[in-house]
Amino acid sequence: MTILIERNHDMPMADITALSEQIAGELAQEYGLNWTWQGNRLMIRHASARGFLLSEEGKVTIELKLGFAASLFSSSIESHISERLDKLLLAS
Repeated sequence: MTILIERNHDMPMADITALSEQIAGELAQEYGLNWTWQGNRLMIRHASARGFLLSEEGKVTIELKLGFAASLFSSSIESHISERLDKLLLAS
């Protein structure tokens, strides 16, 4: 199961990078995942999921490939991430 979330934005790259780190930090706290930067991709790793958050000028993309256990909760995970991303983009 793959979750794909894309949002357009008009934020400067420095702001979208900080927002990406904030999202990753929240996901790390809530789901216990690890993250590291590789270029403009924030790579996400967890025992039950793998993926990235791509920060680009004008667009943010989050892609998570879920393992079997996590896929059982895919709709709630996707909904939670989408709602939080939308709130952060609106607040900025």
